[in-house]
Amino acid sequence: MASVCYNAWYMKEDQRLYHERIVADPRILAGKPVVKGTRIGVDLVLEELAHNPDITELLAAHPDLTRDDVQACLAYAQAIVTGKEVSPKPPKGVRSDAALCNSSSTRALTFD
Repeated sequence: MASVCYNAWYMKEDQRLYHERIVADPRILAGKPVVKGTRIGVDLVLEELAHNPDITELLAAHPDLTRDDVQACLAYAQAIVTGKEVSPKPPKGVRSDAALCNSSSTRALTFD
């Protein structure tokens, strides 16, 4: 029984974590969700972790990010993937994979 209470508390902490750290402002990256106080998009954090899951390297490449910021990005993404209502909401009309389709590293790729 105690573990259920703990798990419920833990999930609320994760949710609160991303609510405090993930923001959207139409003046910053066209309103995409970003880490508060930065111009680092949640999609960028996820893309870089997908290519290299070494958080130490991610934090070294982006000194403005903290481990808690990365955890907030992951909690935010998890909420979206599981269909939960999230805040901030991603901008309407923006595909979730738009950053990948438009990034310079993938623009040169062609598929036959």
